[in-house]
Amino acid sequence: MQLYRACYRSKIKWENMHLPLPDEIDRTLLRLRRINRKAGVTGALLLVDQHIVQILEGQTGQVLDTVYCVMNDPRLENIEGIIHEPVDFRMFPNSLMFFRDLTDGVAASAYPVLRPLLDHPGDVTRYAAYLAISHFAAELQAGRLTNDMLMI
Repeated sequence: MQLYRACYRSKIKWENMHLPLPDEIDRTLLRLRRINRKAGVTGALLLVDQHIVQILEGQTGQVLDTVYCVMNDPRLENIEGIIHEPVDFRMFPNSLMFFRDLTDGVAASAYPVLRPLLDHPGDVTRYAAYLAISHFAAELQAGRLTNDMLMI
């Protein structure tokens, strides 16, 4: 089985949002996680200023089907692929859709690795995307290890 990773950025089309942003996010995450569970897709969604950056991982067909759905989402525009490649492992193996809201500016001061993503979300490079993804994958893994230790 070949694993595949896709990462894209897109600008939010605010006029097509039907709910206040927190409600829109909650509704979207609920739907994404339900669909991803059925498709075997994992990943992360980062909210950055007027943009989102999303990482999807899983079997090639399921990931590309998900990307196709994203491309048809009327709430998004200027969708641009950053990473599209076969991979040997998942960075978010147990996360149906990890989410972080980075709009408060705190993450930029606390984690310099996120500066390119936060300062210029419309110009995120493959390298900057991987740095941010790795940061959150490690954060999530550390949390999981803590939860495992507490269960012992």
